[in-house]
Amino acid sequence: MSNIKLVVFDMDGTLLQPRSCWAYIHEHFGTDNTEMLNLYIQNKITDQEFVKADVKLWEANSDKKVNRRYINTILDEIEPIDGAEELISELHERNIETIFLTGGITFLAEKWAEKWNMKKPLANNLTDGNDGHLMIEVGASGHAKGAVMDKLLNELKLEKKQVAAIGDTTVDLPMFERAGLAIAVNTDEKKVIEKADYHLKGDLRELKNLIINW
Repeated sequence: MSNIKLVVFDMDGTLLQPRSCWAYIHEHFGTDNTEMLNLYIQNKITDQEFVKADVKLWEANSDKKVNRRYINTILDEIEPIDGAEELISELHERNIETIFLTGGITFLAEKWAEKWNMKKPLANNLTDGNDGHLMIEVGASGHAKGAVMDKLLNELKLEKKQVAAIGDTTVDLPMFERAGLAIAVNTDEKKVIEKADYHLKGDLRELKNLIINW
């Protein structure tokens, strides 16, 4: 029986194909938010300021009204990484629970969490604001994954050694620090690889034995 009782997954680039669902939306509109992204990574702007800038770019490059429904149709195009569904299913067969903790968008996280019978995801909800522009309800800021994970483990009464965390970027490092098993997947970011107990490049199904035997 595995010592791991819960696996906390980042979503974008970890179980789903695009490295970022936000970047996927920008690709759809042909927009570039590199400047604001760098400011966000440096913690110089808030989640709200970051999303407001994104929405402004999308609206300027769209012939349709950019609302929650439209964005969700774009997100519906996203597919999982090979082996993702099988890995989740095999973990569940071993009574290991799974959850998304992602800076991505709730609609996408809930869609796949429901399909794969994962726990209710921790993500960020896009809503149609009263001013007619998209707004964000922050549930899992890219700057605060550690605090969100602390709350999750406290609520579930789990110890660090009972938890595995799987991610691919530096914003996932606070998850790694709070997990007994930290796994980096399909990433070239040296800091992420260095902080992980294991680095996978390839089919996600290869993680099953690692997790259940940890």
